This record gives sequence, structure tokens and C-alpha cells, in this order.
Amino acid sequence: MSDAAEKGTAAGKLKVAVLGAGHGGLALAGDLGRMGFEVTLFSFFPSELAPVRDRGGVELSGEIEGFGRVARVVESLAGAVDDADLLLVVAPAVTHQTYASLLAGSLRDGQTVVLNPGRTGGALEFDRSLVRFGCAAEIRLAEAQTFIFAAESRGAAAVEVLKEKDVLRVAALPGDDTASVVELLRGLYPQIEAAESVLETSVNNVGGVVHPAAMLLNTAAIERSAAGEDVRFYKHQVNRHVASLVMEKVDAEKVAIGRALGLRDVWTILEWYDRSYGVRAGSLYEALQNHPYYAGFHSPTHLLGYNHIPDEVPNSLVPLASLGASLGVPTPALRSIIDLACVMTDVDWWSAGRTVASLGLGGMTAEEMRDFAAHDSHRSRWLRGTLARTAN
Repeated sequence: MSDAAEKGTAAGKLKVAVLGAGHGGLALAGDLGRMGFEVTLFSFFPSELAPVRDRGGVELSGEIEGFGRVARVVESLAGAVDDADLLLVVAPAVTHQTYASLLAGSLRDGQTVVLNPGRTGGALEFDRSLVRFGCAAEIRLAEAQTFIFAAESRGAAAVEVLKEKDVLRVAALPGDDTASVVELLRGLYPQIEAAESVLETSVNNVGGVVHPAAMLLNTAAIERSAAGEDVRFYKHQVNRHVASLVMEKVDAEKVAIGRALGLRDVWTILEWYDRSYGVRAGSLYEALQNHPYYAGFHSPTHLLGYNHIPDEVPNSLVPLASLGASLGVPTPALRSIIDLACVMTDVDWWSAGRTVASLGLGGMTAEEMRDFAAHDSHRSRWLRGTLARTAN
């Protein structure tokens, strides 16, 4: 997406903290800095921050070109959020509990926290963790369905933005806060629009459809990449059989779960590519092979690379399978990929992953889940209970 007149209209009005300095965090910090936002960048890993500190920002190439100044580069999470209006968590979903636990004592009233993305159940998990660690601040919490960019690192403090997505759906928890969060975020990126709830952003998360199966079912491409060959993830690692016989079945189960939840707008993966990238195709294989913005993505050099297994199996596939079981939706393809991941990594991802119970939705009907996501949160319930006990 080219720069539109309304992009970045909140520059100079908002102080933004980008939490995470991987491919996505650097791209986002750089683009916001390029637009004139006062950006603070945090990472748990000093090695990610040192090049940005040395250069004073991030060099962007590809669809977005230019240098983005980063005002502050900090190794203290509390220091990163102290003066921020908007906190953008740009990190694998496996870090969400960690971020929530460490932020619980530092957040202040009026701040907005957005998970970019939440994967499946991110805001729900983050919310429960804030309660667990006693966060009493009145904040707004939201999650994005996907990340605003397709981006890949091109060296120290340098990122190529392969594509800025055409549409980005966002929802708050509770959904009653969504309109105000979207209004805020549209001051950064005008293509951001409101999702029905965090249930929609969670189910319309497509990472679990395209990433784990490709990693597990074509390890030959990973071995070639490890040997030094120029192997591209979507072009060389996804073959026609994996796309049609596995990925499309996983997607169909995901869609069935969304419909069982009673969501109004459930996207198939082909609809997602059309809306997000403007890529139209008759099959998933054709979409991935002809996707002009995916051509630059390289294959990883080992099975756990890119977090496609350690992040998306427990935080996309396991919660989807758990939702399916709760709603009576069969998920044989989803469950097969999870089982295969357990075998190939010697990790019990079923135990490590998010579930309906761990997200606080256990025992709820689909209608009750929708109502909770729209009007309630674990924080609000906890605070109501705390106030009631104090009054007594």
C-alpha cells in the first residue's frame, strides 16, 4: 500500500512503544519513525537493539523506503512503557504471557495495548495474565488479526517491507472498546478496520493454516536452505499436494469453527489473500505460487525457524482444535498436524498450547463466548469482584 494522505495523521500526537525488535518490530518502528512518531523500541535481546541504537533508527527498503528514526532504544520494559500512549507488542504469541506478567505493574490508566497479531486467543490470554499479576490499571487491550506488514530482515537494523497489507482487522477485549481503539490506530494506518470481536480476529488468523504444515511436510526444503541454497518458503516449500490435501482442509475446519461460533464474517484463506493483498486465485496453491509479495521470503534453516512450529502450533492450532471440541466441530486435519509436530519435535504441544479452558472460555456456549468477548473481560470481572469485596 502506498502512502495515503491520511497515513500517520497521529504523528506528533501519540508516543508509541514498539515491544519486540524482530523482523516485524523493526519494520514497524522504522515506518512509524519515518512518519514522525516519537518511537521507543524495546527488546529482551540486547543484540537486536544494538544496531538500531548505533544507527539511530531503521533503514527500510522494498515497498516502503527510507530511514526511520527511533527516538529511544531501551532494555527496560518498564522504561519503554512509562511515557507511552500506545504499546504495540510485535512478538511471537509465546511471549504474550511474559509481556503481560511484566507489564502488569507498569501499565497506567489510559494506555492502549495492541497485540500484533494475537494469533488465536492472544487478547484473552493476555487479559487473564494481567489479572493473575494484579494489574488494576484501566487500559484498553486489543489484538490484530494479522501483522500490518509482510517483512523480512535484510541485515543489521535493516528490513525489507515486501507489502503493507490492504486491510487489517482489529478488535478490543471487551468489544465495546473496539471503536475507540480502531479510531486511535487509524491515525497510524488508515486501512485498519473493526472486527466483530477477538473471536473473529482469532479465527480469521491464517498463520496456522499456511505455516506449520509447510514446515513439517517438506523438510527437504529446509535441509536445502541449511546447505546454503537460495530456497524460498512459499514458492519451494509449499507443493500442490500439501496445499490442497492438507492446508485447505485445515482452513475448512477453521472456517467451520468460526461459523459454529456464530461469527458474522468468517474468511476462507482465499478471501483473506484477496482482502489483505489483492491476490485472487482459484486454489491455495495458486495463491501462494503467484503471490508477488511472498517471493522474497526465504525458507528457514532448521525446523524450529521463524517460530512457525513453536509459536503457531500451540497458539494457533491447539486453541482452534480446543474450540472445535468445545463446539462439536470435527478437526481431524488440525489434530493431525498438531500430533505430527509433537512427534517431530518431542514436545507435547497439546499441553503447552492455549485451550478454551486456559483462555477462560471453558463451559461456555457459543452465544456465551460471543457475549463475553463483546461486553466483558477477565479484568473487568476481577475488578468488579475486588470492589465488591472492598465494599463489604
